[in-house]
Amino acid sequence: MPVKPSAGETTIACVIGAAALLALAAAPAAAQGWKPDKNVEIVVGLTAGSSQDRTGRALQKIWQDGNVLGVPVAVANRVGGGGQVAWNFLAQHAGDAHYLQIASPTVITSHVTGASRFTFADFTPLALLGTQYLALAVNTASPLKTGRDFMERLKRDPYSLSIGVNSAGSALHILAGMLVKAAGGDPKKAKIIVFQGAELMTAALGGHIDCVVTVASNIQPHVESGKMRMLGVAAPRRLGSALAAAPTWKEQGYDLVMPNWAGVFGPRGLSTPQIAYWDGVLAAAVASADWKAFIDANLWEPEYLNSADYTKYLRAEEAKLRAALTDLGLAKQ
Repeated sequence: MPVKPSAGETTIACVIGAAALLALAAAPAAAQGWKPDKNVEIVVGLTAGSSQDRTGRALQKIWQDGNVLGVPVAVANRVGGGGQVAWNFLAQHAGDAHYLQIASPTVITSHVTGASRFTFADFTPLALLGTQYLALAVNTASPLKTGRDFMERLKRDPYSLSIGVNSAGSALHILAGMLVKAAGGDPKKAKIIVFQGAELMTAALGGHIDCVVTVASNIQPHVESGKMRMLGVAAPRRLGSALAAAPTWKEQGYDLVMPNWAGVFGPRGLSTPQIAYWDGVLAAAVASADWKAFIDANLWEPEYLNSADYTKYLRAEEAKLRAALTDLGLAKQ
């Protein structure tokens, strides 16, 4: 009869297994002639505490705790212009694989709306990390108790409520526009206010805006503390944890699903060995127990794609997001 290992033995085995996986993933790329030889910087275009910031810091911790890269790893918040300060910075480091950037659909939508001169093809897509879903929430002092209350208010006056989002033309902006349009309003005339990163939640908690559209994980701690109420989630099914009570928009009569994926980009002009190195290291990172704990805590759907597959995915996303923004009248003509 097999002997069941103790809890301590199981933990040690998991740690050793994760370390071995990371080492094996990095080894083939290193053998091809490239690995970091100076500090690696993870660029984040939003403020500390934002979803992108938490993503960058989760990768940083995994790599630092295991000394995976063999060099120090830093997270740099280069905030401004709805993420454009960060993309401008990355564009200045062509061919240098020591710089990575956490990406969201805004890398596509900002160009479609005319807010950015860059397209995703101006950089090197390295990995799709996973998907988060967006939700609408209000301060608990709000008279709006349900998603239906919110929509009825918009039907009476589509421009009476201020809706806070991150980044003009982002997936958050698209969902806000879809909600206004579903109520019979014109998204171009809606009171949609753009904030930078964690400033969005500060405005919502302070009562400076009527409601907020953001990733569900940004709302969760405030629902748990009793400071916010989620009115609807734009997901195919209800989320877990403290947000399980929040209905989907489809349950409330509106077929709205809006994912907000997270990815990693490098500068343009990376070599095949450089891309191969990051393919290996990123694949190993998302296979680790620490990453699984991170995505579970932040209500992500795991969805890893390597550089080549992520590039194909982005081409399809570009067509889809352009169609959505055009339908809402937000695409640059």
